[in-house]
Parts: sequence; structure tokens; C-alpha cells
Amino acid sequence: RHLRTDYGLSPDDYRAKWGLPPDYPMVAPNYSATRSALAKSTGLGRKPVAAPAVVAKATKRGKATA
Repeated sequence: RHLRTDYGLSPDDYRAKWGLPPDYPMVAPNYSATRSALAKSTGLGRKPVAAPAVVAKATKRGKATA
């Protein structure tokens, strides 16, 4: 995103400009691994598990006192 907004370059344009191979990573491997682990631990990208339906119990109403 930084390359596009500040310099108008796509990742492919950036790699071509600096003579980098097409498979050159745009982020550091350790940073990517850390962010991946964080996303997995918080369940990011997974559909939430449906909560079991809670059955409401009938309540007794007392006499109204006025």
C-alpha cells in the first residue's frame, strides 16, 4: 500500500525498478510469520462458530402490588 500511495508503484513495478527477482518478498519473513501467527491465534479469517441456542426459561410473575 505504501508503494502505491506514496510512489505510484505496484509491487511488480517496484521489483522491476530496482532489478529484484519476481519472487522477492515485499515484507521481512520474520514480520510475516509474526503477523500470521497473530492472525491465526485470534481466529482471523475463520467463520465464527455458531453459539448454541439458549432456551429462555419461563418466569413466574408475582402479584402486582400497588
